[in-house]
Amino acid sequence: MGLRRRSEAGKPLEKTERRGNPPALRSGAQSPLRIPHDTINEVVVLAAIVTDPRAAKYLDSISADHFFGQGHAELWTALQEMRRRKLEYDSATVQQVSGGRANAEQLADYVRQRPQAPPNLRHHFEMLLWDATRIAAVKGPVAQFLEALRDPTADSDRVRSLAEKIPEVLKGHGMSRYLRTSANVVREQGVELAERRAGRAVYPYGIPGLDCYEVDGERAGAARMIPGAAPSKMTVVTGLSGSGKTTATAAMVLDHVNRQCPVLYGAWEQGAGNTLELLAARSLEWSRTDLMTGAFSAEEQRELEQEMERIGQYVHFFELPFGRALDEKRVYNERNLDFIHRHIAEVCPALFVADLFKYALTQTDPDDEEQALKRMLGMAQQEKCHVMLVQQLRLKDLETRTDNRPTRESVKGSGAWIEVPDTVIGWHRPALFKKIADDKIQCIVLKQRYGLWPIAVELDWDAEYGTITGGESIEYDRPGEVNEVDTVLQESFTGRRGRGRKP
Repeated sequence: MGLRRRSEAGKPLEKTERRGNPPALRSGAQSPLRIPHDTINEVVVLAAIVTDPRAAKYLDSISADHFFGQGHAELWTALQEMRRRKLEYDSATVQQVSGGRANAEQLADYVRQRPQAPPNLRHHFEMLLWDATRIAAVKGPVAQFLEALRDPTADSDRVRSLAEKIPEVLKGHGMSRYLRTSANVVREQGVELAERRAGRAVYPYGIPGLDCYEVDGERAGAARMIPGAAPSKMTVVTGLSGSGKTTATAAMVLDHVNRQCPVLYGAWEQGAGNTLELLAARSLEWSRTDLMTGAFSAEEQRELEQEMERIGQYVHFFELPFGRALDEKRVYNERNLDFIHRHIAEVCPALFVADLFKYALTQTDPDDEEQALKRMLGMAQQEKCHVMLVQQLRLKDLETRTDNRPTRESVKGSGAWIEVPDTVIGWHRPALFKKIADDKIQCIVLKQRYGLWPIAVELDWDAEYGTITGGESIEYDRPGEVNEVDTVLQESFTGRRGRGRKP
């Protein structure tokens, strides 16, 4: 099955059918100016990135759009990705990270020619930026000015305005750091497309019965959570106290540990020690009651500590500085968010968990919450990690309804908790509200930007040992939040969903 759309005759559409022919050049149009640039500056900077650790800071200062030498932009993109992943330089790594787009041997040749960074590296860096500015000016305001100047019917005020823009562009050379060209976007997106093609399009949360449809269902083995815990995305996990959200989050963290992926854990509600103990007990499938009441031997304690040490190799904990220093009048959200960002950048985790995220916020007005959540999504995108924020539900909202399962409206805080993240997952234990056996837990997918929603999955649950197994699709009628917009969305996402037996 291919992606390409086909014509009625069944043949692939020709290029001219898909995009149309480019418009003919206007009569008398002038060829664009060509400005020479010195590629030696690019060669020096590329080699220095590999040979001198101090030069790595330049990877954050400029984009691949500043490189015009053949193959240099692809090499720069690969080096930026390696810095993000904290990978050491190696030709094979350059080739793998770039998806084969970068010429690793070309970079290796530059390194052999220049095994040491020159003392005047800053000069080459400035000249590289200046070359990029000159070329950008020629392609932009200079070309527009000359075209208007050649046109005898052009408005004189517009011609003067274009002329005034030229020195402004030249004065601010190197400052267009966030201006992106489509060529650079294509290069970076190409890396992600290669990752998907290599089988990394979906990233599991670590609970098999949630990640995939049930084995005997109509969509056996298909991914239910798309893209799941993918880099640059954000998930909100919510539930009442005792609903199992912390235990479910622990299962997701342990999946990363077992795949040897680094995790940064802001265990602000439970504390680092209790959270690490929970992870180890969940991994060993030990009784939480026995641990909490001291019903274990010295030998079992050593085994638990060894498991905590194993997990601790991949899970990094940090505490948020609560309260105010003596000389501070007020602590603002930005200070705590800056603190979080520094830790994410230092650890470079595949997953960052904030439990509970509200502890990081001292300003909780709707606008403040929205800005904080957008800032966290920006961190996920900038650091290429998955951000998972744990938030509580409004108990009173659930108690007033016959169906006590989570809804989008029951999430505490502003509407940004639903609008900003890519995925919102609510956990529910039916036994909290009904006198029934406490052996089931439900996961309600309240939002999924790239997949089906709302959907509900019921799993087998053992509260004593914290195990979550099985998985079966169940009905979810969105209690208390059906409106005109919801109806349209529900119809657009309606499809056949497997409801087979639990594996």
